Amino acid sequence: MVLTLENFKNFKPTRPTYALFGWPLGHTMSPELHSQLFNAANMEADYLAIAVKPEELEEAMNLAKEKLQGINLTIPHKKAVIDLLDAIDPSAMDLHSVNTVQFKNGEAIGYNTDIFGFASTLEKDGIELKNKKTLVIGYGGASTVMAYHCAKSKSNLYITGRSLDKAYKLKNELKASMPSAKITACTRKQIPKDVEIVINGTPLGMYPNEEKKPLYFLPRKTKYVFDAIYNPPKTSTMKLAKRDVKTRNGIYMLVMQAAAAQTIWNNTQFEWNVFDSIARRVLAQMAVKRLREKYNKNNLVLCGFMGSGKTTVGKKLARFMGLKHIDADVYLEEKEGRTISEIFAQDGEKVFRELETKYLKEICQIDGAVISLGGGAVLKPENVQIIKQTGFLIHLDTPFYRIVKNLESSSNRPLLDKRTDRMTEMRKLYNARKHIYRQVSDRSVRSPRLSELVEDLLQSI
Repeated sequence: MVLTLENFKNFKPTRPTYALFGWPLGHTMSPELHSQLFNAANMEADYLAIAVKPEELEEAMNLAKEKLQGINLTIPHKKAVIDLLDAIDPSAMDLHSVNTVQFKNGEAIGYNTDIFGFASTLEKDGIELKNKKTLVIGYGGASTVMAYHCAKSKSNLYITGRSLDKAYKLKNELKASMPSAKITACTRKQIPKDVEIVINGTPLGMYPNEEKKPLYFLPRKTKYVFDAIYNPPKTSTMKLAKRDVKTRNGIYMLVMQAAAAQTIWNNTQFEWNVFDSIARRVLAQMAVKRLREKYNKNNLVLCGFMGSGKTTVGKKLARFMGLKHIDADVYLEEKEGRTISEIFAQDGEKVFRELETKYLKEICQIDGAVISLGGGAVLKPENVQIIKQTGFLIHLDTPFYRIVKNLESSSNRPLLDKRTDRMTEMRKLYNARKHIYRQVSDRSVRSPRLSELVEDLLQSI
């Protein structure tokens, strides 16, 4: 829920409260993100999102001093707030940009935690900037922060964008605070081929214009790509990278800058595993948002061969995404009061497939679920049509050797019963179905490791 300034005037905090100021302020993940950080720190606090028009900023700041312990700021207030502060951190002063304010002893003190978020992301990925040729695309707020950190870390920095004049302006601003920094402004045609690190700070490729990109191809020596965009999770710039090039979107930076704000406000210290867990939840929340807004779907549906991990992965996804989990086979068994093996033995596969379609119609009318299908559910075109009315269908393309390992102790697979050569029959069935799975699915995700599979699946939405 986003409050107006009038709402904020009437607001009376009952416990420590923080807020985000911005205009316009549509859907923001900041309240959910800070709530998770408060929980991780065992702290009882509230976080508000307040739509503050540019002409209302001074009044909002005066109210905040009375009611809040701290605020975050987003567009268009990061520069305008500086004149309303009593003190400012040196790096925020260099950047002429403040995204975090602490209210302490009647004073408003400004900081920029975006730098910490970006630096922590590079640290997580093991990226060393010193003496590396680094390209920053853009010259706006995010690009300025990232270019500042690169220059301060003594990289050989190149700045590019659609306007060479603006690239030069950013270069000169950075040189003013770091005269010895190696910084070059260039056109896209002048980008050195041996650039190793590519950083996108532009909005090109952000939802809903996901096909747009700031570059048509990456320098051939590129080893790492960072994109400050996190919607979509896999951006158009990241997709330019070869398979052996490490990529990262802006979710981790978002989490880390929020954590840095809480450290400023309350001296809260977090363990690294907390950041990973929260980043995964943010990614999952983004996946739910994209399911509804981009794809107009209510449910996430998993298909794949028996033993591919649909139920295990489905339960994990449902927990992360805050959705219900439904195992289609278990649902059918509970409705019929007998196991699938019993249905096969008593009535045959034809009757089972008819029941499967019947109950899929019920399941797919449920709103907000992760649905794990039986291995043969999508072989029937009618079922695929039913599923896709409300569901985004993802194929778990689990390697065959992993499926074999998963099924080693399983004896409850009707289609494999009474076979003299179980492995041969399983391989035959796998080969017959794998192309169908890929053909009917909206996405196909492959990974031998469960932890990677869950994250890759969320990234693919």
